[in-house]
Amino acid sequence: MTYPYSIYVWQPPLSARSEGHWSEPAQCFTEHWALYIANLMHQESRAVIKVVRYGLNIKCFPNAHAVELVEKQIARQKQREAAI
Repeated sequence: MTYPYSIYVWQPPLSARSEGHWSEPAQCFTEHWALYIANLMHQESRAVIKVVRYGLNIKCFPNAHAVELVEKQIARQKQREAAI
């Protein structure tokens, strides 16, 4: 069963050679619960978190700029992989 709202948490790379990735620890049926859970997760961990519905970012923690920086980092990782 799929849920319309997904919560993704950025897992940074552990070393200079490893890669960071988005992990999906939770899915929700309603936007209210997705935002509530993501906010609690962010308050506890201070991680970069995004709430997504059908591929579109609904809410980003701490802000959209932080998520954009993470997406740029992922793009750089993929370019490095392609160059190897």
